[in-house]
This record gives sequence, structure tokens and C-alpha cells, in this order.
Amino acid sequence: MKALRSKLLHLKNACGGRNNRACGGGNNRACGVNVVNVCSVRFISLCRVGIISASVFTLLGCFGGNTVKQSIEDYAERLSRVLDAPLPDTFNDKITTPLPKLADSATLKHSIEGVSINLREFYALQDCELGSVVAERNTSLGKSQLLSQRLAYESKLLSVLKSCEAALAEDDIAKQSASKSANKNASKNNQALAATIASWREQKSQDYSKTWANLIQGSQELRLALNTPERLFSVENNKDALSSVNAFYYLNSLNNTQFSFGGPTAEHSAKTEVANKKNVNKASGSDTNNINISSERLTNSNKRLIDSSELEQQLQIIRSARLPATLWHTQQTLTQNLTLLTNMLTTELDAVSCPEGRASDKAKILRNVFYLFFIEEIQPVGSLVNRYHYKLVPLWEDWLAQPLLHDEFKRYIKQHTEDGFEKYSRAMKAHVNLWQGFLGRCNLSPVAPV
Repeated sequence: MKALRSKLLHLKNACGGRNNRACGGGNNRACGVNVVNVCSVRFISLCRVGIISASVFTLLGCFGGNTVKQSIEDYAERLSRVLDAPLPDTFNDKITTPLPKLADSATLKHSIEGVSINLREFYALQDCELGSVVAERNTSLGKSQLLSQRLAYESKLLSVLKSCEAALAEDDIAKQSASKSANKNASKNNQALAATIASWREQKSQDYSKTWANLIQGSQELRLALNTPERLFSVENNKDALSSVNAFYYLNSLNNTQFSFGGPTAEHSAKTEVANKKNVNKASGSDTNNINISSERLTNSNKRLIDSSELEQQLQIIRSARLPATLWHTQQTLTQNLTLLTNMLTTELDAVSCPEGRASDKAKILRNVFYLFFIEEIQPVGSLVNRYHYKLVPLWEDWLAQPLLHDEFKRYIKQHTEDGFEKYSRAMKAHVNLWQGFLGRCNLSPVAPV
């Protein structure tokens, strides 16, 4: 694409200098009417070939999703050529740089000891579903569960514990009403077993929250989504981005109060569930057809088991889109490169002559470059950064307040969502302000070349 653009530029220069848009004349984007009058038949043919080739590549770009990296490179090269000024030595090295590394999963992982059940207790539980659920966990497959499967298992276990506890309580009431001493002894056994189950349920409630934290910090899908981008944002093609916002709020809804026994984690989870209902609607904005976590689904999440297939589906969407990593990598790329270009342009634009506010040819060319590359290509990507940043802000705020997420994990999130976004906003604002000052001095408006 870069070679093609260079070829077209040479053709346009050969076809009439200032009559093409790059030279400030503002005629047709390739070879305009005035150019045709001075071009030979051969050059006219070449121009037509160039236009057709450019159209083909443009169509391909719509499907391939040309990223902001190419736009930045083109923008910088054109500015350098028009100003006859070299780019900073560090520019080519910093078009894109990797994101800082997320702490390894072993560092972030919660150790979960589990509950030990002796044989007498185990056999006493055969009349309720708990026995089969515990047996499932002790199979070879149960011991090697993925983090997502472990969370679904913990959800099922806690639900069964609650049911068994309730069944023992009902049986106890029935036996207490009988006068026989044998029933009274059985009632005492039920009470003791119910108390044991209640203590298990309290411990497993804490284990459930830790398992959720392990899923967020250690699952392969989340780690790829948070730290390994496959691409930068493009205006045309950001696969599964909106669905990914949906999926992240779904995962957040799983850390709710369905099994809480009080304490700071339970209190925070209660606030989380209420906030999820509000924030999904806020995040969706005008995209209500794409982001569709219903209030009913979030409300019912504390009344039913985790749907394992739905959980896996949402994790695959998160893995496919890698939205946070793509967002933060694009944000970082814009910050680094716009900062370098702003520093270079501060001196160079001051040297461009606009006597008594009249725009020189060079000033008009620069205005065209600013419009065609920054306003039409780079700024829309910046709008995408803002859009998805604000959709996810409530999620990040909640994660930063989660007591069971590791401090290193929170530091990484904060580095991008607060510190990184602030630097990006400053870099974008400084670049726009610089151009506004230059265009104002030369009485030019940032409009499309005519």
C-alpha cells in the first residue's frame, strides 16, 4: 500500500504540480481537469491505472481493517516530506511497542485448600445430592478442571449444600414432633450434620469468591484479552468488540451475593450486582442491539447455577476480541507517536510563513495533510479509544475495589485505565491544539481539500 501511494504521488507530480491536492491546489485527488490539459496520453493512462488500483486496494482495506499504525506512518512521512524535516530518530522505533507484562498467573493465584469430609459424614449425605457432587470432584477429571469449570462446580456445590442444609432442617422439625427417643436421637444427629454443612457452606462461599478471582486473573482467555493484542484498532474492523463488553460484564455478574455469608466481600458483591445492572445499560449507549445483558439475567444470577456452556461461550468471545489489550495498545501507540510528532511540529509549524494571515501554498498543503491523515484516519480511531474506554470504566472501577483481586493485578489495570488514558488524552489534546493554533494563524479551516 505504501509503495502504491508513493507511485501515485509521483504520477500526480508528473501530471501537473500544484494542480493536485498534495500541492495545495485542491483539484481532483488523482489527476483533475486542469491536469488533463497538460498531461500526455501516456500519463492519462497511467493515472487511470493508478485510480483503479487505488480503488481496489481501498476495497481490500475495508475488509482487511487497515490499522492506525499505517495511518500514523503515512501521516508522519507526508509531514516530513512537506516540511523537508527529518522525523525524530526514535520515531521508527516507537510506532508500536509491546504492552508491559502482566504478572504471571502463579503470583496472582489464590490457594484454595478445600473441605475435608470424613467417611461417616460422606455416607450420611448419600440421601441428598451432595454425595454425588463431592464424588464428581474427586474423579481424575474433577481434579484437573479448568478455572471456568471449577467456578461452575463451586456454584453447583454451594447450591447443593444449601439444599441439603434445608432438607435436614425440615427433617429435624418432623422428627422433633415425634415422641419416640429414637427420633429424638436422629434429630440431634441431623442438627449436628446441618451445623457441619453450614460451616462447609461458609468456607465454600469464600472459596467461590477466590475461584472467581483466579478465573479473572489466571484463565488463558482473560490473560490474552488483557495483555496480548493481535492488532490495533481500525475504523472498519474490530471483531467482537461490542460482544466482548457484554462478556466482561457477564463475568463480573458471576461474582455476586448468591452464596455470601456477610463480611466485606459479600457487601462489595452486593454493590457489584446492583452496579452491573446500571453499567451494562450505560455501556451499551446506542448499541442496545449488540450489548444485551438483561436486568432479568443479572437478577436471576443469584438464584440459579452457572451455565457452564454460556460461561465458555463468553470466554471465547473475550479471547477472540482481546478488547482491553487492543484498546490499551492502540492508546499507547497514539500517545507515543503523537507526542513525538507534536514536539517536532512545534518548531516546524512556527517556521511556516503566513504573512498578514494569508495562507502560503505550503500552509495549504500542510492543512490538507492534517485533514486527510489525522482528521479522516487517526482521529476516528481516537474516538474508538474513548468509546470503549468509557464503556469499560465501571468494570475497571469495580475490579480495582475487589478485595480478592491481587494488588499487582490492580496495578496493571490502573496503569492502563487511569494513568495510560490520562497520558493519551493529554497527547491528543496537545496535538489538536498545536494544529488549531497554526490554522488560526494562517486563517485556514480543517476542511476537506476541494
